[in-house]
Amino acid sequence: MKRLLLLTALLTLSTVAFASSLYRWVDRDGVVNYSERPPEGVNAVPVDQRVTRPVTQTPAPDAPASDAPATPAEAKLTDAQRRKLEELRALHAEEERQVAEIRKSNCEKSRKVLERLTQTQHIRVRNDDGSQRIIGEDERQKRINEAQVGIASNCD
Repeated sequence: MKRLLLLTALLTLSTVAFASSLYRWVDRDGVVNYSERPPEGVNAVPVDQRVTRPVTQTPAPDAPASDAPATPAEAKLTDAQRRKLEELRALHAEEERQVAEIRKSNCEKSRKVLERLTQTQHIRVRNDDGSQRIIGEDERQKRINEAQVGIASNCD
């Protein structure tokens, strides 16, 4: 009986530990990150890990509408594991949506930068100390190449 109580207590504690805080932030490169502790100096947002409504997955157009598992491995899952899998799929879909949004923003920024760099011969930039300087042709060409890479990797 004592072993059962101890096991129940350990399972409860591990569940509480597993459901600990999760934080989300976007780094300088536009990559979405998650961690159990918010990094210092970054605007990290707590992620609500509770499911407030059932998560459903839209079946493929040619798939029969049923509750049948998508794979044989899913047939072996418990109800709790299936719910967790659906939660993970929903999180993944949200992450993909956010990545697409970031890529779109990066695409627009890269196009604007390229347009400015190609239409203006003398580009003035602000230094870290607040002073301004005109970049040389080598730096201008380097920035044009970086903008083109940004367009190639972010624009569809």
